[in-house]
Amino acid sequence: MVAFDCDGVLVDSEPITNLVLKDSLNELGWAISLSETYETFIGRSVKEQMPFIEEKLGMTLPENFLQEFQRRRDEALRQQIKAIPEIEPVLKRLQLSAMPFCVASGADGKKMQITLGHTGLLPYFEGRMFSGTDVARTKPAPDVYLLAAKTLAAQPERCVVIEDTVAGVTAGVAAGMHVIGFTRSSKADALLAAGARQVFDDMRNLPELILS
Repeated sequence: MVAFDCDGVLVDSEPITNLVLKDSLNELGWAISLSETYETFIGRSVKEQMPFIEEKLGMTLPENFLQEFQRRRDEALRQQIKAIPEIEPVLKRLQLSAMPFCVASGADGKKMQITLGHTGLLPYFEGRMFSGTDVARTKPAPDVYLLAAKTLAAQPERCVVIEDTVAGVTAGVAAGMHVIGFTRSSKADALLAAGARQVFDDMRNLPELILS
């Protein structure tokens, strides 16, 4: 089984989401830059990072912070989201090969419905979508990958994970899976240091890594 992360692997959502998060934090008084937002939060759940945000701000977040962030994020995603270049031919090839695959994201399920729906990728994953809201702990914990394997009756050691962040690679490794790192959002050295077995920078090269 192949388990795809969603953000940064299937859909080009990281620039959109991180810009909304940066603006939200700037408005609260944290002068964090976009590059710092990437370094600090990429691959991690904003909900689980709220205590850290409060510590950095030295204040309790507004009661509606998460709800408002998600509203602004979802609006931006609906307007701007695009699929990762060349991902659809990869999915079609996997279908033809009869290789089972799924999406296992640390994000909330609503976000995946928006991003996969607006890019036309949702039909590839119907019935095989696992999100951070389905498990007790999100990435870098392995819970969502273990849930995917259990649900689809796949042995973890026979699963391949496609990830673009250190947190995601860490989750896949902790699940006992073979992790391949996609270098669109993170540097190759960082993904390899986190435990990725291989890295690649172009989706057109992925089928060869999976099916060879």
